[in-house]
Amino acid sequence: MTEKIDMLNGGVVKKIIRFTIPIMLQGILQSLYNSADLIIVGRFSGDVALSAVGATSAIFNALLTLFLGISAGVDVVLSFHHGMRDNRGAKQVIDTAVISAPILGLLLTILGVFLAEPLLILMKTPVEGGVLEGATIYLQIIMCGMPFTFIYNFCAAIFRTAGETQRPFIYLAISGAVNVALNIIFVAVFHLGVVGVAIATVISQIVSAILILVKLLKNEGLFSFSFKNMAFSWQKFGKMIRVGIPAGIQNCAMNVSNAFLQSGVNSFGKDAMAGSTAVATVEGLLWVTLTSFQSAATTFISKNIGAGKIERVNKILYATISMTAILGLILGLGSFLLADPILSIFIKDNPIALVYGYDRLKITFPIYFLAGIMGVMPGAIRGLGYSTAPSLIALFGACGIRIIWIYTIFKMYPSLSTLYLVHPITWVITNVALVITYIVCYKIVKKRMMSNKSKVVLE
Repeated sequence: MTEKIDMLNGGVVKKIIRFTIPIMLQGILQSLYNSADLIIVGRFSGDVALSAVGATSAIFNALLTLFLGISAGVDVVLSFHHGMRDNRGAKQVIDTAVISAPILGLLLTILGVFLAEPLLILMKTPVEGGVLEGATIYLQIIMCGMPFTFIYNFCAAIFRTAGETQRPFIYLAISGAVNVALNIIFVAVFHLGVVGVAIATVISQIVSAILILVKLLKNEGLFSFSFKNMAFSWQKFGKMIRVGIPAGIQNCAMNVSNAFLQSGVNSFGKDAMAGSTAVATVEGLLWVTLTSFQSAATTFISKNIGAGKIERVNKILYATISMTAILGLILGLGSFLLADPILSIFIKDNPIALVYGYDRLKITFPIYFLAGIMGVMPGAIRGLGYSTAPSLIALFGACGIRIIWIYTIFKMYPSLSTLYLVHPITWVITNVALVITYIVCYKIVKKRMMSNKSKVVLE
């Protein structure tokens, strides 16, 4: 497989758009796995089933992103080696990534199955109507698909470094179609409820993993994999871990804070949960759409750093941030103006839940572009070779401030509007901290490169 996009020469805007659009569509499709579950169970199984599936989102995403952060490590380390034209090192990264993916996924499966119910109880998931029971079953089943999710995401990171983002999207589109079809069959026809949508999700994960792995096996040249000649490298795995674990912690911090916020929503009952779940689902689609530019920032910057082209780095950052902000304004304001038809997709014959949903939507959607910028900036810093700094900022900004808010301001003024207001507050604070961190890291890298001490910095 040859490189489809030249990230080291020429203009960056058109190339970033070309690189990002398939990733964006891929992220939307992945989010639609859960959205399809919510829409179908909400329509055919009622509000209790909708609340049960929605209650799992924060926990599932927290556990998943903690481990999947290592795929960011694959992206950065492989891009560095490829930018340096170190084909031997790049091949070791590819082999190590493919071998470690199912093992890490299996560890997460075991962890998720045993911790599902205790974590849901900790989040104050209601027992009434069988919400806790349904949420536990749903979470335990979908965790069984984690080895396949890891295979897909690690292989997709390899394709991204090669400049090939179309194929992962195509494979995910196929598996997404399988997911929706099976959802309808299992829920609308066989009335399996949350069990049906969970099984459909796992099957679709298996399909995407098989498709992308088969393609990698068929490839020739550097970006390929062979079971016969595979070689695991502890050194490369260590580098992936050093970059990836902080990235995972950063993403996990976002979801842990969302889990705390979800516990606050849960305290208002199942109608509030249904309304909040509907808005959170749309927010999730906005999030993956806007933060798709994070992959472009990470891959383009790390490859140019590896090639010693520091002068292109700021151009890449400006392009990704500008496009994120513009798209965020369009999508956020558009979703705000179309609030009623959007919420009615998820909520049927429950005006109280609709009101609860609108309370959240009016606070977050008009300025959601700030969340998008907060998602992209860490990718740029990570592309410079620094992964710990943005993770610490996320722990303080996205997680720490929100938890403090819940136990102070929200406790004094216990309303959903007070709870949701913490979103824009943390976006602003975290963005300021990330911009300062980027400037400092960029200056350090530039100084080292200009003095010829080191072309590449891997924290």
